[in-house]
Amino acid sequence: MNLPTIIVSLIVLAVVALALRAVLRQSKKGGCAGCSGCGGSCASCHQETPPDKKA
Repeated sequence: MNLPTIIVSLIVLAVVALALRAVLRQSKKGGCAGCSGCGGSCASCHQETPPDKKA
């Protein structure tokens, strides 16, 4: 592999990682993670997590 190929590969990998991170964060918030045509009915759209209880 030459240097330009490595640089482009790293850029593509970074973009994919950031997109995955955004989807996971949105899913954890309980919102729709971008499912096409789900209308809010898929399991990831209704995931509710109880708030942390700290004493």
